[in-house]
Amino acid sequence: MRLSTLARRYAGAIFEAARSADIIDRVESDLGLVTYSLQAMPRLREVLSHPLIPAARKKEIAAEVFAGEVEAVTLDFLDLLIDKRREEIVEDVEREYVRLANEFRGIVPAMASSAVPLTPGERTRLRAKLEEFTGKKIELQVEEDPTLVGGLTVKIGDTVIDGSVKGYLASLKDQLLGKE
Repeated sequence: MRLSTLARRYAGAIFEAARSADIIDRVESDLGLVTYSLQAMPRLREVLSHPLIPAARKKEIAAEVFAGEVEAVTLDFLDLLIDKRREEIVEDVEREYVRLANEFRGIVPAMASSAVPLTPGERTRLRAKLEEFTGKKIELQVEEDPTLVGGLTVKIGDTVIDGSVKGYLASLKDQLLGKE
């Protein structure tokens, strides 16, 4: 089974447990802490993913590090990952959990590419227009892409809105060549 498929399944499971206990935000924070800890402490990552260290010992270590810091649901989830020998997918699970939590909250990620840097006011207006367009709260990321020549493109899920000069010129070319 592919790693992303596993991460989606496990993230869905812990999300449902968190939703049932009404602690979605707390578990999201917990998973962020676990991921950060694994990145900041390579030795912890090494120990928790080592195939020769017994699961019982790994659980003890996880409890020593995270007990009192994370919800019981999160600690139980870590124990489950250790039992199933899936410790390596914690970061992928966290990313997918954040996506699920944002979806639950009605927050949609959007990626805008602009030919020039956007001012804070332009970002605010763009976010407001996108929220009006989608009917959802938008979490906007903006990157600069000078190849667009002018204007911008926005990607929301599978939808791409191309308001760039580059896109306009490509469309015009297709029309002139009879491709449209």
